[in-house]
Amino acid sequence: MEKLVLNVETRTESPKELKAVKMLAWIVYGHKQEPIKVKMDYSSFLKIFRVSWKNHVITLDFGKNKIDTIVHDIQKEPVSGDFSHIDFLAIVKWEKINTNIPLSFIWDSAAAKEWAILEEYIKEIEVRCQPTDLVDTFTVDLSKLEKIGDMIRVEDLNIDTNKFTLITEAHSVIVVADQPKVQKEEEEETTVSATEVPASEQTTEEK
Repeated sequence: MEKLVLNVETRTESPKELKAVKMLAWIVYGHKQEPIKVKMDYSSFLKIFRVSWKNHVITLDFGKNKIDTIVHDIQKEPVSGDFSHIDFLAIVKWEKINTNIPLSFIWDSAAAKEWAILEEYIKEIEVRCQPTDLVDTFTVDLSKLEKIGDMIRVEDLNIDTNKFTLITEAHSVIVVADQPKVQKEEEEETTVSATEVPASEQTTEEK
């Protein structure tokens, strides 16, 4: 994984004060240490976060001190969607962490070429692992979806369980090759028509 480093400073200002000067307020929750209040340039964090998300080690550089972390929680403005506050979790190499690994969908599906609709149910998988075993993504091979009704589950990804303990259920469905919407509607209409009783077959009481 790419090494990511952020230059940060400790802070005394409130999140509101920092927002006025386009700075972000953070808190670093450490490994058996007191929380550290920090601040950083908004645009610098955004650039890093587009790469890191929540499954990438980010080194916070305080100048004399450096702390390895992962993004633990984010808060956003309800209207603009801008980041308003970030929580980081300090990590150590020998201590396992819980995190979400995003899924990367590759190759083409034969079912999709036959007009199937690929319905995605999961976009990331929660795991527990050593920080040194973190990966950018887990790969989902869509070529396994050969016909309508085929599906790919978490257990089909062959994730190395020696490194990753699955928290997301192994039987959870990731993606399904579903019927085209038009075909599904036609089948539903046919089913409804088949259950209707013709007027000629109704009893005298029903009439």
